[in-house]
Parts: sequence; structure tokens; C-alpha cells
Amino acid sequence: MLLKQVCPGKSNGFVQSFHTAYWENSRYLIYGTGNKLVIYRGLSELVQTINASEFLEKDSNKEKIFSAELSEFDGKIAITIGTNILVFKPDQDDTNTRVQWSLLKILKHDYSVFCTSWSLINGQLWVGGEAIALWEQSKSNEENRNKWNKLWEQRVASKIIHVEVSQDSTLIATVGEYDRFVKIWCCQKNDGKERKYKFHYLPHPRSVTNFSWRKGPHEQINSQGSNILLTVCKDGLCRIWAATNPDEPHNLYVCTVIDPEQSLVTLPSLEEERICHKHFDCFSPIHWIHPREFLVSVKLAIDSSDNETEQSCISDGLKKLKSLANDTPDLFYQIQQDGSIVIWGIRNIYCRPRRIPKVLVLFRASQVLSLSEADYFHGNAFVFHDNTSPDFKSTSVELTILAQSPQGCISRYSIRLVDMFEYSQSTPLQLKYLWTGHHNDIKTIVKSSGTDSFVSLDSDGGAILWDFMKLEISQLVNQVSPKIVEKTSVPMKQIKLVCVLLEGKCIVAYDGIQIVLFILDDRNDFTQKIVFDDYETSYELLLLFSYQHKISSSTLTYVVGVSSYKNTIFCWKFLHGKGPKVDLISKTSLPINNQIKMAVSVEQWAGSNKRCYPSNDLSPPILLTYSDDGYIMYWQLNMKYDGSNLNANKELWLKEVNYDVGAEEPILIKCGPQGRAAIVKKKGSSYEMTIWECITKRLPSVKDYMEEFSEKIVDISWLFTSNAEIVLAISMSQKICIYTQLRKHHISGRSSWIMFSEIDNNATLPISAIYWDNSGSLIVANCNQLRCYDKWLTEENMEKVSRITGINQKKYPTLFHVVDHLNGPLPHYHPMFLLEYIMWDQMDLVKQIFAHLYKFLKMLDKINKPIERILPLPFDKFSQENMSTASTKTTRTRYNVLFGEDSDEDGSQETLLEFTEKEAKFLIEKLQVISLPDLSPVEQAQLLALVNTINQVENQKRSLDENGVRYVIFMRRYHYLNKISSGIRSSGLNYRDMNWALHSNSQDLLIEYSIQASGGKFLWKDARIHGIFLWLRSNETVRQQIENVARNHYMSKEERDPIDCSIFYMALRKKKLLLGLWKTANTHREQAIMLKFLVNDFTEPRWKTAALKNAYALLGKQRYEYAAAFFLLGDQLRDAVNVCLKHLDDFQLAIAITRVYEGEDGPILKSIYEDHIIPLAIRTGDRWLASLAFWSLNQRDKAVKAIMVPLETLYDKKVETTPLTTESPDAALVVLYKQLKDKSIQTMRGAAEISSKTEYFFVLRSIFAYDRMGCPLLALHLVKTWIFSQQSDPKRPDHILKSRRRTTIFDIPMADSDGDDAISKGVVNFDTWNWNEPISPVSLKFNKHITDKSDDLFTEEPSPLVSPITPKRISFTDNSFKDSTNEEDIWGWNTPGHYQKLNSYNSKNTDIFASSSEKTLGKNGIENDAGNNVTLLYDVDFYDYKVSLVERLCQQLLDVAMAVQENSELFDQSSYYSDYLNRAEQGLTTICENVKVPISDIKESLISYPLKI
Repeated sequence: MLLKQVCPGKSNGFVQSFHTAYWENSRYLIYGTGNKLVIYRGLSELVQTINASEFLEKDSNKEKIFSAELSEFDGKIAITIGTNILVFKPDQDDTNTRVQWSLLKILKHDYSVFCTSWSLINGQLWVGGEAIALWEQSKSNEENRNKWNKLWEQRVASKIIHVEVSQDSTLIATVGEYDRFVKIWCCQKNDGKERKYKFHYLPHPRSVTNFSWRKGPHEQINSQGSNILLTVCKDGLCRIWAATNPDEPHNLYVCTVIDPEQSLVTLPSLEEERICHKHFDCFSPIHWIHPREFLVSVKLAIDSSDNETEQSCISDGLKKLKSLANDTPDLFYQIQQDGSIVIWGIRNIYCRPRRIPKVLVLFRASQVLSLSEADYFHGNAFVFHDNTSPDFKSTSVELTILAQSPQGCISRYSIRLVDMFEYSQSTPLQLKYLWTGHHNDIKTIVKSSGTDSFVSLDSDGGAILWDFMKLEISQLVNQVSPKIVEKTSVPMKQIKLVCVLLEGKCIVAYDGIQIVLFILDDRNDFTQKIVFDDYETSYELLLLFSYQHKISSSTLTYVVGVSSYKNTIFCWKFLHGKGPKVDLISKTSLPINNQIKMAVSVEQWAGSNKRCYPSNDLSPPILLTYSDDGYIMYWQLNMKYDGSNLNANKELWLKEVNYDVGAEEPILIKCGPQGRAAIVKKKGSSYEMTIWECITKRLPSVKDYMEEFSEKIVDISWLFTSNAEIVLAISMSQKICIYTQLRKHHISGRSSWIMFSEIDNNATLPISAIYWDNSGSLIVANCNQLRCYDKWLTEENMEKVSRITGINQKKYPTLFHVVDHLNGPLPHYHPMFLLEYIMWDQMDLVKQIFAHLYKFLKMLDKINKPIERILPLPFDKFSQENMSTASTKTTRTRYNVLFGEDSDEDGSQETLLEFTEKEAKFLIEKLQVISLPDLSPVEQAQLLALVNTINQVENQKRSLDENGVRYVIFMRRYHYLNKISSGIRSSGLNYRDMNWALHSNSQDLLIEYSIQASGGKFLWKDARIHGIFLWLRSNETVRQQIENVARNHYMSKEERDPIDCSIFYMALRKKKLLLGLWKTANTHREQAIMLKFLVNDFTEPRWKTAALKNAYALLGKQRYEYAAAFFLLGDQLRDAVNVCLKHLDDFQLAIAITRVYEGEDGPILKSIYEDHIIPLAIRTGDRWLASLAFWSLNQRDKAVKAIMVPLETLYDKKVETTPLTTESPDAALVVLYKQLKDKSIQTMRGAAEISSKTEYFFVLRSIFAYDRMGCPLLALHLVKTWIFSQQSDPKRPDHILKSRRRTTIFDIPMADSDGDDAISKGVVNFDTWNWNEPISPVSLKFNKHITDKSDDLFTEEPSPLVSPITPKRISFTDNSFKDSTNEEDIWGWNTPGHYQKLNSYNSKNTDIFASSSEKTLGKNGIENDAGNNVTLLYDVDFYDYKVSLVERLCQQLLDVAMAVQENSELFDQSSYYSDYLNRAEQGLTTICENVKVPISDIKESLISYPLKI
């Protein structure tokens, strides 16, 4: 990220705390802040920050830098700190023009030193403190260069706080603290062996505050009488001292005086007089505009003006200044108490022969600065000519002023003298920059909820309120950045905790003794103060935060203090108005038994992103606590609490969520958006950061991500963007790692989060705190400095991002671009997006997207314009029910409407586009030569495959059902991808695709299409790829396909080998056919043996034993498939199956041979499913495979339940599960569930047995999965359409039958056991039904049939069957599916006010979240509320996440607006695009209406969304 701003901290505020000098053609600014030295070059480039405490002993670590000075002689820097003077020398590499300073020498003294001054002639260093001393660096050989000699030293009566050497280095002026005498030192004796200095006094009536030597032109430096001194004391007069006797140049006398009282611009107000009457030191000093700087600036202006071709209006003003430079080059200015400015000129200060100086008032202007800015000129100030400023105007005689306020703020002003003298109404002073911040190290940054204001709190208890400067429209150019500005310092010492109220207008601070509220006025001054009298000092606070709760048109503000003493929470209500006041409404103990160790504000991440929680009764969770039992707890505030009775306070704080993170106390907890919390613990020598997630309180919290760091984590900050993206910054002392989530299809390896950028701490100061601003700026505290990194990425960042993520970073120049690419909504033409809509049977919508893409590419192709962005399909397309194209009208299906109701508006077909073979051909050709934005090469290949596949499938679509269409599309897409690219080959179709085929009624066509895609013939590898023997329902078809596979294997080689097809013919029990094949295998070396062996009768035990012995011999030779064939020859199907499972690792082969050898209802087939496939599904968490297995076992109730419930609960035996089983489900399982749950009585029973909690969990996880996949529209579709079914009673089948909405298949087993088909008799005896009776016979255990152990080549029992290894990844065990008898309310059913009506929506029947009396449901409310169905539309706790789903679409709407603007001339010519933007906006509005989200909330996000220029 781009470093845009540095707030290096205030200076220490002493007389010589800052200094500026011109060295090596550059202007430098140096100053001391705390114990650190800050060096700027050109007044804008931070060169270096040096921590002086690193070079000192521990006792001097807390000492502040008293003075800093840069030598114009050789560039050395001297600083005073304690009793030491640190001298730094400039270092410059030949290859680098940037200068860095390194320590040269530490000059130690036995007394405190406070100031220094360099000689411009010989580089000697004068030191002032409790003594005055002169140091000089050794000039001998190089070895002694680091040696410094003290040439002279003398103790003084009062400590010297200011020392300055004259230009010719002959006089030295010093002044002590509160001293009325300025001492002028001069050398009395210098014979090389001994030095003596004498001094004389310059007396003043009051203590001297400042002085400076005159800096005249270089030709005057060594001239007689050039040493002229200006002094200012507390009487307010400015005195000019000069030598009158040429023979005594060290004797200075007052030659003139400037009295500002005679030049007042405005009369002081009564308030100013009252203040000055109480404070006798109240005065404004006068500062010198040295003639050297003034004359250089005038000369440059004259030269620049002479080069102008036309004389401008500034010529008259420049003429005045030219005349003034000739006779009055010495100018002086004063900023008065009210901000007015006066400029004087003194004539004849330096002239030959001597004349009496004359003071002239040259300029006066009233209130050119604010009262607060006038304070900057009460300390030391430098005036110089600087032409390095970007807006420098050479013809305006522009000077730069550096001034220091008493608090240490250094300000940079520019003054254009030509404009000032030419236009009396112009503002003479313009503020250019401020050097401000803390003196001490910043320990934390506190955010303000609802605004961009924040407070930085330092280690000494100082607090500063900051704000972001708002950019004007005219400032919005490339790479604009917000700017942080200091609003004010909190007028309280030793602050421990602080919080911000009312968008930065109020501050509440706690110092360990009292809590005080400060109110800011329009001038950014704290004019009002309210003390919380109800606070008791014995309750030491862990946390202080504020919360605002909106009720209709009013907003209530609460201040909450949390103490570990008795787990007490104070809650005050702040009433802001004409008479602001604070009322204590509660002092209560949290209802927990263990002591609170840590407390965190939940909304600390929010910034200007306000949470959506439309409840009048409850706040969202606003407090997180960690107690010593290791539990994290979230707490809500009960808004209906009656604060009139402070004793009845048990119901104020309601526990929402709790989860165990371990008894080891975290070192850091930071709450993030959408129920996330980052928790850092120390694990040995490393640090473990874990992200916990709890999006809604009815879902148990889970670990979402974990990572270990070798360095200590000092701070964490969350960013929640306006389009609902999440960014996490994790800071160590020397670097910051920036993470974001990855879309689900991007997840590979171990993590669902990715570190996509890194900020190296180039500063030598360690990082102590970080803070995200809502605009994407990252504020970093480096000790006492604040650094602002903007969203724009540097070239180095872009290279890192490209290296980590593999994306072309040139297309993504900002942080938001990268995050949106990695985790934002998928573009509508993305293959993953299209495939999800195909699974929802939205083929017409997919064709509309392709037709839209065709039209847009065609339009750009005509004008030969490069593709920078692709317009998304307007959102109105997603809200239309009838998605038919002009050429094809299809029957509406259950999934045909994603959003909106029936649309019968006239002209609705005008915007429908055709997608025919012509358009498909164009896209296929185009996608082979261009690259679409936001698609990787692999993704573009997938898109190309999808276009080609849909084009082929469309012709056969009418003969396929919806599941058949799904299967054919995924199958042909698989083959096309394998054809065009070898880098993305997969082992076969996944079990999801096989499920579509299993439930299709067009299986004959599916076999035909699969054979065509495989080149016209099926080998076993092709059958395995397509999984046909898992999904074919007809045993006759299975036998036909096994025969085809056997025949194809035999014919696949030129030299026919019967071994290749032996296992298949043996499974078909066609030994004679196999014998015939061996008779033709004349060249095979095993022909004779096999012919002799196969002619025997294998029904006899002798030959069965012989076949089995040969099978074991083949196992020893690792000829596993042939061995399985011999096991079949010996009629040992179970052993053949074991070989397939154990040695070939091919359960599909085991299923195939068993189905043809044993039939569909044999025990071995059931045992394969029950003992291998189902445990495999449980171990790998594959619900698709589990559902397929249970369906094949005719246990269709379990096939439905396998979609939702924990798989291990459906299996009697214990199976060790992998962490993979607890991840979010494949969102497409929702489609399968909607199909199966009403398909038959048995599936309806399975659906009825699923608890409402489990269904709620599954649907929410599916919504989250769609969101994580980049498909928020599908997630919103589930929010809108899903209705949670009533919990049916499984003992009442008549209840199930009454609830049928379609013809069901009677697949429930009947009570009679005679084996007859009861359904064929037309008799169903409901009275004898037993729902607990197993659907299929109990699986038989594997056993051995071989009794002759001497012929058994394998004496050991077969080892457990090995399943495919699942890649490891970070994931966590989650028992949330399991039904628990624990009385703990993890689902929140007992929470008062859990279901509430939304204020803006009132529904009679669908709003089950509030009963008629607006009370809540009980613990089993969903199950017991038989008259209603549950929907997420009115779930208050889910509302915030629902809004974020809509906000995820904002970026696409902004892309539409930008594309329309960039191609406005093209869109105006097209009827399709003429109203494109309005349609997109109207579509988004329709979506908001359908999911019950006010469009005003979304428009607010659009307005606040950071511009991506």
C-alpha cells in the first residue's frame, strides 16, 4: 500500500526543539519529539527517524530531546538529551542520493545540557546547560576523526536554555531560564594553548523569551557591524541590538525598538483583556524576516518577471517590493492575539555610514488566522525562501514560515508578499502543512462508531482526537487519498481508557479515578465538562465504550463501563441538547460465576459502517467478555429495561452467545464484522491467531481460520467495506500482513483466508497499533508517529500481490480491486456462476447471459475497442419470471423464479436476447483469442467449454428431464475441458453429477450421451469416470453395459487378450464365452493352461478350491484384477469384492461385478455400501456420496437426511471423521433436498425427521456457502424463498400423506414378511407400519469360505479397505448438527425478544418472529408453532447479514455506471442499452423489496463506497 502521510509527532516545545537549515542544495527540517529525532528533507519528505534512547543507558531512556540543530557547515546534527549530546554525521552512498544520518559521537557531561549552536565558519559546537562549553572535532588523521576535544568550559549561575552563534562566529549569545539578561560572549584570549571568553550583559525589564542574530547577505557576514541581535522579552517589546563602537564589536546597544501596542490592528476584546490581566506573560512575540531570505526571493521574482512575455497585474506590487529591498531589507512581523498580522520594516539597521534606524509599518490586516492558529507564533519561528513547494509561485516573492506552538505543533505557512502588498483583501498567510501528533509512544487507537474520527492514546496517558479531511469533488483526481488531521487534544492527564460519542463531538475519558465527558465546540475546543459522579473508584474499568440505538426518529446514546470487580457493568444514558447531562441507568453484575479477564467492544471495527439491527427492544451484541473459565460471551442490551429501579437490574444484559476458547488467557481479542472475532494466544515461542465466526446467534460458533506467527502480534484491525468485503490486518512490530477471504472455488490447500499483501515497516520504529479507516486507509502507529497508508498499491505491492494470488495486478491498482477480485461476487459470465444457475434449472437465464455477452463483445468488436470491463446482465433479468427467449419458450419450473412475482407488463420481451448456434459459434471463436476481465486462463477455458456444451445440449433438451440436463452439461463440460487442456484434468465426474443421473428419468439417453462423449465405446475407465454403475437403476441395463465394457476391452488391442475382459465375463457368469475367447487366443502364452483349466466343472468343490488357490497365487504376483476373476470363478464374490476394494481401490468395480453376479438385493452389495461406501462418505464428509449410497440401499429417508444431518448419526458403527466433515455444505445440496423431500412417502418421512434446528443450520450454511462462492443472488434467493417446514410426527404417516403436494412413490416397506410385493396387491396396511423397522436386511459380515489353509497364500486376514486420501486443510470439528440434551440454550430460543417484527414491515402470516402479542416463541417455538412456517425474511438477528448480501451487489452496479459512462455514445445508439442503467438500478430495487431490505440503506452504501479511479 502507498504511504501517503506521516504524522511524526509534536516537537517537545522547547526554544530550540526544532531547527531548519540549508545544506547541500536542500532545505532540511529537524526536531525532537519525545526521545526521537525527526529529519525532513524539502519539508515534505520524511528522511529518517532516529530513536535516541537506543544509544543511551536505560536510565536516560525516558529523557526528552531538549534541542536539535543542523550544521550548515558540514551537515552534522547535534541533539541534547539529559547530560548527553549526540552528534550524527551524514552518510551518502554513491548509488543513492538520499542522505541518512548515523551516530558519530556521544559527548557526555556531568551536568544537564539544553541547547547547542554550530559555528558556520569552522564547524565548532557550542553547548549550553548548567555550563557553557565549546567542542571541536579532531582534525588529525582518519583514526582520530571520532575524537572530540572540549576547548573551553565555564559554569554559569542559571542554566542556559538558548545559545546561538553569530554569523561570523565571533559572538555567542546565551540566555538562562527566566533570565532578564542576555549574555554576549566573545573570545578574550586564544593562543592555541588556552582560551578565555568574557561576556557582557544585555539587560531587559522582564525575562527574555527568545533572540536571534541577523542573517544578512553573504557578503555582509564578515563586515564590520554585521552582528545585530533581536531580542524579545515578556514586556512585549522587540529590541534591536547593534555595536556602535567599531573598536568594541562585542558591546551591543539598543539601536531601535518595535512597540506592537502602537500598531494594533484591532482593539483587544474584553475577554482578551481579562485573560491578559490574569496572565502577565500574555503577549505575541515579533519575528524577523531576515534580509538574506527576503532579498533572494525578490531577486528571483524580478528575474522571473523579466522572462514573462506579458506584464501581469503583479508588476506594481513587485515594484514596491523591489524599492523596499533597496532601502528597507529588514522586515519584521507579528501575529497578534486575535489572529491579525502586522509587518514592519526597519530602515538603516545596517548601513554605512551609520544612521538612526527608522521603524515603518508596512502592512496590517485583521484576523488573517484563527485564534488557535495564532498560538503557533508564540514560540520560535523561521522564515526562509523555499522554491520546492509544488504550488510555489516565483513571481509572488513567496516565503515560508515555520512556527512552533507552545504545545509543540510545528506549522508551515507560505506568505506571498506581492499579493499582500498588491491586494489588501487577499489572505497573506496560507497553512501548508502541520507536524503534529504525540510526544510519547502510542499504545492504542480507539475507533468511533458511525464516523471516521478516532482517538490515539499514548503511554503517558495523553489522548488526541483525529479526523479525516473530506475531499471535495474538484480534488477527486487519480490516486486521491484522505488526510488525517488533529482536531484537538483531550484536556486530561494519565488517561487509561477513552471512547468517542456523537461522531467525534464528545469524548469520554477515564484516568483510573474519575470518568469525565468533554464536549467539543465549533472551534474544536472542549468548552464543557461533565463528571460521572455515580462512578465508584474501587471499580477499576477494563473497558469504556459507547453505543447508539436508533428508535424511529430518535437516537439514544449509552456509555458503558466494564469492571472485573464483581463483574460489574455501569451503564449511563447521555442526553445531548441544550443542557447535556449523564444519567446512570444501571450498575449491575453480569450473570456469570467466573471473573471477567478481558472485555472488548463488539462494534469497534465498524467505522462509518453502521450495523443494521431493526429492533426497538434489543441492541445487537455490543459487548464481548472473556472469563477465567475460558469462555467467550457476547452480550446484548435490553432496551426495554426500566432504569428507574437500579436494584431490579438483572435483565438489562442478556447473554447471546458463548463458546469455549480454552483457559489460557488471550493476549489480544479484536471483534470483527458479522460475528467474527480474532483471538491471539501465546503458544510456546510462537503466537496463534484464530478467527472465530458466529454470524447469527442460533448457529454455534466455529473456528474459521487459524495461523501461527513466529513474531509477536501487537495489534489486529478489521475492515468491512461498503460492499461487504472483509479485510484483516495483522501487525507485528516490523511488518503488517493483510488478509482477506477467498471465494470457495479458490480454496486450495490449507486455508480459506489468504494473505494477499504485506507492508514492511521501513521505519526504524516498531509498530504499536493499527486502525482501518472506512475509505481503505490503514493508520499505523510507529511509537509516537502515525503513518497513513492509502488503498493504492505501490509497484512493490503489486508484484507481491501478483506473486501470491497469481492475478494480473495491473488491472487491480487498489486494495479494493484485489479484495473484490478474490472474494467479491463473480461476474455473471464466470463459469462457476453459470453452473450454479444451471443446477437451479435456470438454463434460460444462462442463455440470456451468453446472449448479453455476445451482444456486448460484438459491439466492441465493431469499433475495435479493447475489453476493459464487461457489463453484467441487468438485475431486472434476475427478477423476471418468464426467462424465455424469442426463439424458445420453455415450461416454467419450480426454480424458474429467483426474484419477483409474475410480470405481465407490455413490452417485457423487448429486452430478451436470442442465443442460437450463431451466437454460440461467435463466442467460441472469440473466447479462443481474447481474455475476458476477471477470468484466469483456466476459468476462461471452462467458460469456453460451457458455451460449447450448452450449445450441444440445447438441441436434445426437450427429450431430457431437468436432472438429465444437469448431468449432460457437467459430463460434456468435463470432456471438453480434458480435450482442450491437460493441466486441468480430473479423475472423473464427481458424485454430485452422478446424483443428477441417479434421479433422472432419462437414463437411457444419458448412457447414450456418455458413450458418445467417450469416443463411441465404453472401456472400464470410461464407465468409472461417469460412475454409470452407481446411478443406473435398471439391472438389465447394468448387464448390457458390463457386456459392452467386456467386449470393448477385448477388442481394444490388436492382439486380443481374454485376460482384459475376464473379470467382467466371470461376473456375468459367462465362463463358456470366455473359454471361446481363449480358444482364439493362439498367440497368448497362457492359452493352453487356461483352456485346460476352464473346461472343468467349477460347481464341484474341488475345482472351486483350485480356482481360489490360483486367485491367491495371482494376488502374490500383484495381478489383482485377474485374481478377482478367479475368485468369481470359484464362486467367492466376497473375496473378489475385497480385492477390488483393498488392492484395486475401486469400489465402483466392486459394485459393478456384484450387481451382475449377485443381483440388486444381495447381501454383499449391501455390505459394500454399508461397510465401505457409507464409512468413506462419513470420513470424507461427502454428502453426495452418502445420499447416493442410501438411495441405492432403498433407505430413502436416510438419503434425504444425509443431506443435512451429521452423517455419523446415520451409521451404527463408529467412524473416525476428518475435519473436512464440518465445513459448509455444497450449496447445490439444497437443490437435491428440494427434489427429494417430496418425492416419495419415505423421503417425506426422512424430511420430517430432520429437526428444525438442523434444517435452519443447513439452510444458513448453504446461504453462507453461496455467498462465499461469489453468488449472493442465489443466497438472497434462499433467504426469500425458503420456508422451514413444520416438524412432522414420524409416527403419523397420515399426517405426511395429507401434506403431499404431488404424486408419491410408495417405497415404504410393508409389514408382511412373506416376500410378496404388497403394493402390487394394492393393499397398504398402515396399522402394522413400524417406522423404526430397518428398510433393508442387516448387512452380513465378511467371512472366509476357504477351509484348506495349506493352499491359502495369504495367512493373514485382509486389512481394512483403504479409501482415497483426502487432502489436508485447516478446518475444525463442529458438533453443531448433533442433537444435544444439554439444557444450555445454544440456539437462543430462551432469549427474550429473540424474534421481533421489523418496524418497516408488517406481515400477518409469514412473520413468525413475533407472535400476536409481540412476545417471543418458547425454546421449541419453531416446532410448536404449527400454524406458521419460519422464514428468514423477518429474522432480526439475520438482518444485518441479509443487508450485506445486497451490498455485495453494489460493485456490479458501479461497474455498470462506469461502463455506461465510458461507452455512452455506443449505448445511445442501441435500444437494448438505451435504458440499461435504469434497468440495473430498478432490478436492484426489486431485489431489495423482495428480501425486505430498504433501498435507502443500499443507496447509502453506494454513496459511501470508495471510488476506484
